[in-house]
Amino acid sequence: MRILYIIITVMLITSQSMLPAQENPNIDEELPDSLMDEDNKTMETVMIWKLSEELDLEVEQADKFFPRFREHRKEVDDLREKDRSLGKSLDSDMKSKKKLSGSEVNKIIKERSALRKKMADLEEKFLLESGDILNPNQQAKLGLFKGKMMRNMKGQMKKRQKRRGMRDGKKFKKGRKHNKRGFWD
Repeated sequence: MRILYIIITVMLITSQSMLPAQENPNIDEELPDSLMDEDNKTMETVMIWKLSEELDLEVEQADKFFPRFREHRKEVDDLREKDRSLGKSLDSDMKSKKKLSGSEVNKIIKERSALRKKMADLEEKFLLESGDILNPNQQAKLGLFKGKMMRNMKGQMKKRQKRRGMRDGKKFKKGRKHNKRGFWD
């Protein structure tokens, strides 16, 4: 019995020491589309719930607002998907060691910038046109909602990482200095 206990303990320690060495799988490649769609629907449901709570919508307002909101989200998601596909094609060209010309790269950069500008224009149009449904206070809350929700989600993710003994998504050792440099530093 004691030998069995030692063997199990050694196996657990060995398996735990091997976990950090494994690469993290790319979520887009590992999860089937059905699970990703389910996750997106759950996130959208939570976002709609939080948004209706934040805006304190009346029933009549909600009946008019959310169909327009869903249409707006679909338009933005379509543009975001086009932006992602351009980025993925550029990334795959670089990974395949394909010789890229300056004109090709400039074209993709300009296309992605145009898509982002179009997303910003759609956001502005949606916020301004929401004034026919929402009062000015609700309209202001709507304009600030996305940033507020993103900050809350970021804070919750940091809390989870701290509970798991992680910093910046990686395991860290106590007493070790950790350099906090920005992206371009």
